[in-house]
Amino acid sequence: MTHQTPYPEVSVLCEGFVVREGIRVIDASSTVVYIRTSHGPIIVDTGSTSRIGMLRENLALCSLAPEAVKMVVNTHLHNDHIGGNSLFSGAVAMAHKLENPPFDTVRVADDHCISDGVTVLETPGHTLGSITVLVKGDRRYAVCGDAIPTKANYETSTPPAIHVNRRLAVESMNRILSWAEVVIPGHDAPFELSGKK
Repeated sequence: MTHQTPYPEVSVLCEGFVVREGIRVIDASSTVVYIRTSHGPIIVDTGSTSRIGMLRENLALCSLAPEAVKMVVNTHLHNDHIGGNSLFSGAVAMAHKLENPPFDTVRVADDHCISDGVTVLETPGHTLGSITVLVKGDRRYAVCGDAIPTKANYETSTPPAIHVNRRLAVESMNRILSWAEVVIPGHDAPFELSGKK
């Protein structure tokens, strides 16, 4: 009899980053998250094409073959978040119904249950179809994409600099922060929210 973890487990495969020159972004790659669930592995965002090699190496360190991944969820469809999708050619790709997919995706919306303890939260603002993946495991994790790109956005209550609607971006940040205990931002290291340990 094998022991099964009673909740999904969250691991960061590749920490995201962003390099700016003034306000202009000159290089970026998203955080890549591995969620271990009772229904199999889920990958959230896949970074930029320049980090496919690193992603492949980090998957191997987790003893996870790309072909074992059957589901990839993209928080939105900017190139720095979907660059490694091709690595998971056998996976179903998911994105919000308002995103303009450059490839076939399953469209998801608010409260869509991806797996036990893993759901979608609509967090528009950066794009109209931005989503956050909520994971109820040992803690409440929010895999935010660019709804909260960095810890500095949280610390200064500043929405993403690139956005289609500032009001929606602020509301989305507030929705995430009201639920999460741990935030996994799109381009920074995970951080805990004060007073929620």
